[in-house]
Amino acid sequence: MSETEPNKKRGEYGDWQTNLPLAISVCEQIKAKGLRPQVIVEPTCGQGNFIIAALLTFDSIEEVYGIEIYKPYIEILEDKLKRFGKSLDKISIKLYHESIFDFDFNHIKANIKGRNALILGNPPWVTNSKLSEIGSDNLPAKTNFKKNKGLEAITGKANFDIAEYISIKLIEHFSAENVYFAMLLKHSVIKNIIYEQKAGKSCLSEINQYNIDAQKEFNVSVSAALLTMRLFGGNDRCCYVHDFYSKSPLYCFGWVKDKFVADVDNYVKTQTIDGVSPFTWRSGLKHDCAKIMELSKEGSHYVNGLGEIVDVEEEVIYPLIKSSDVKGDVITQNRKYVIVTQHNTNEDTTQMKDKYPKAYQYLIAHAGYMDNRKSTIYKNRPRFCMFGIGDYTFKKYKVIISGLYKQTSFSLASEINGKTVVCDDTCYMLGFDSYDVARLTCGILNSQPVQDFVNSICFYEAKRAINKDMLMRINLLPALYSLDAPTIGITKEELDKASEYIIQRCKVATSQQFINFEAVHS
Repeated sequence: MSETEPNKKRGEYGDWQTNLPLAISVCEQIKAKGLRPQVIVEPTCGQGNFIIAALLTFDSIEEVYGIEIYKPYIEILEDKLKRFGKSLDKISIKLYHESIFDFDFNHIKANIKGRNALILGNPPWVTNSKLSEIGSDNLPAKTNFKKNKGLEAITGKANFDIAEYISIKLIEHFSAENVYFAMLLKHSVIKNIIYEQKAGKSCLSEINQYNIDAQKEFNVSVSAALLTMRLFGGNDRCCYVHDFYSKSPLYCFGWVKDKFVADVDNYVKTQTIDGVSPFTWRSGLKHDCAKIMELSKEGSHYVNGLGEIVDVEEEVIYPLIKSSDVKGDVITQNRKYVIVTQHNTNEDTTQMKDKYPKAYQYLIAHAGYMDNRKSTIYKNRPRFCMFGIGDYTFKKYKVIISGLYKQTSFSLASEINGKTVVCDDTCYMLGFDSYDVARLTCGILNSQPVQDFVNSICFYEAKRAINKDMLMRINLLPALYSLDAPTIGITKEELDKASEYIIQRCKVATSQQFINFEAVHS
């Protein structure tokens, strides 16, 4: 086996084998709930530690099914079973060398009728895109199983975790059967499974998440847990989270009416803020060519990512704010600059040839980089075009938040050295013409009521914990009613002036909410 083959195999088959002590702890925890499974189903059994752990833990087992695509693992498990210290004469054990994506579960479903069954295991912690990247055949048939549409399928939401695909398919197949489900999954996968419960398609009940230390158990830096639930008996839409080792309760997440939240208790306390933002949050500038478009300043010269001195018109260069620059209440300095080719994404960039000839020649000289941008969003668009650009990009004042970090503080940015600040696509922003309105908006967003609300709906373990959908849920009006000028750090006159504008925008964004709050506070 070559040096790279073990790593490829690990990625291709999700080769994070569960250690036997952890597998036994999982089984003991399930047993403590009073479960006496007669049938064990391990859909991606690997080397079989979960099957061995189940056989050691439960004396009620009559039948075991294990499915595994990697033949050497089947052989390892068969050897373990031969050396098993407990008699297996009365237990039917069937191992299948097949792909989980092609396996027909109908005969298992028929065999568990009238018996207690346990689906147990640790499916691969890898995405379909990653498997495609390494040229794996261990993939589900190409299908948009989440029914994403349009740009979602193009820009990333069509990518999904293989464990999520397997889990949802198993839930759909065995829903309403007398089956208990216990899988080690990434937190993001568990969250998505609970999110799917809004439609009430499955009969899930007793949903619990037990957080594990994946660094200790698997030597990987990822948030993971044991998800346990019954696939029958209810339509629960919330998941109770505990520590796996101490069993102590932590919090509960899931659906509160038609809202999906990260902390149910805290959300209930701050849910009046959940509504519609009076301002439209925008993602920052996207160009996908940092070596050419992003510049540093060395003395009086601009230098690109290739180390070249760049001589272009000052009018096309703007101070650039990236996520790492979003610190503190006010942003006063930048590290990078960016060349801006348009004022909206459909603007014809050939106009630069006459208006900004040096910048245009610079882009032509580096067209090989720009023309090779891989994202499909640039297709059938003007050459050298950008995204995340519009009138809002050039507003004098901005409220900015990073989309990458696990914190929810907002920063106020004004012009730097007389130039409008532009943020990149790792950030989200609101643009304003009025400093007073921008300052008040930033103060409201950083106030305790809004921060408590944001923390109740924000899933910090997500790749992008902060996103536009979440930000657009912040209705400034309820928080505005609860704050005074000293709390925000402005004068009474500034508060009154800026409040009038925000209230008018809130009326437009959600008139009924405004009427309700007027009635409450009159």
